[in-house]
Amino acid sequence: MFWFGILLALGACNGKAPPVASQAAAEKTTRQTLMHSDKPPDKATLPLPGPAAQPDRISPGSCRLVGEVVSVLPDLEADKNTPCGQVPCRVVIKILRILGYGSAFRPSLTQGQEIKVYFQFTLSSTQRYFPELTGPLPGLKIGDIFQADVTGPGDRLPAAAWFQVYNYTVIK
Repeated sequence: MFWFGILLALGACNGKAPPVASQAAAEKTTRQTLMHSDKPPDKATLPLPGPAAQPDRISPGSCRLVGEVVSVLPDLEADKNTPCGQVPCRVVIKILRILGYGSAFRPSLTQGQEIKVYFQFTLSSTQRYFPELTGPLPGLKIGDIFQADVTGPGDRLPAAAWFQVYNYTVIK
């Protein structure tokens, strides 16, 4: 029993980092590799945010997801004096991961599903049209992967349904 205790103590002091530190180091290496690589990363290897990196609460009527911009719709608003009358605000995204739902969110979404989304602050960088925002948004283009809380269209007919995004974080 004495030797077992000594071996256990030696094993605990072997200098290896605990699993959490190892995971953080691996994620940092992955991020650095992605930033300095010339070829696009495989979507399966992207470091998508995990539950621990997110706030606990998702607003009612919202769904937190990771999505990819599939296409930018050229439709501009009729009023050319508004930001969405000058630059695109509507896109089709592919849902890569559902991170959670707030209460009363409808309809249910699934991984791989494509949905129409209206970005309230345009797809352009917010510096030009919304310089007063305290958290400026960098803009999005086809192929970009982002995390956002989307609000649902509720009970409206699917053909007329537009999900909405106010804020997002670019992942890639």
